[in-house]
Amino acid sequence: RCDFYAAHFGFRCEDAVLMWFLISGILFGTIAGMGMGGGIILIPVLTVFLGVDQQGAQGLNLLCFLPMAGFALFSHIKHKRVDFSWAIALGLGGLAGSLLGAYLAGLMKNEVLGKIFGGLLILLGGWRAFGQISNMIKKKKSKANQSCCNPEK
Repeated sequence: RCDFYAAHFGFRCEDAVLMWFLISGILFGTIAGMGMGGGIILIPVLTVFLGVDQQGAQGLNLLCFLPMAGFALFSHIKHKRVDFSWAIALGLGGLAGSLLGAYLAGLMKNEVLGKIFGGLLILLGGWRAFGQISNMIKKKKSKANQSCCNPEK
């Protein structure tokens, strides 16, 4: 990968890797700051483009997430977007789940963990696409019902 950057762009290998880490951090931080899970971007970038193994990428994701989550949480609390009654229950469940997940990830080979992560991304993408398509169909049906049955038009 470094040879490609050196041959095509004149970058030293270390500079190219640093550049990708900075770009990945900006994308990851932006998406995580919006509360959408920046690991969806960071983990594939680390594994596909930067050659980090799956367990290492997930560990880096978690380590990077800590300070960014703190800043993002501060902003969301400031704008009164956090329901603390739900946050406590979610936090306790998330703590238990993260301990179990970290234990299970440590038992798995990188290849298996990568396939599980990829499968999860595919499932989430399909779920989101299905939801968007369903919403579009509902809106079209609603507009059709309003235009055909509305006596004002």
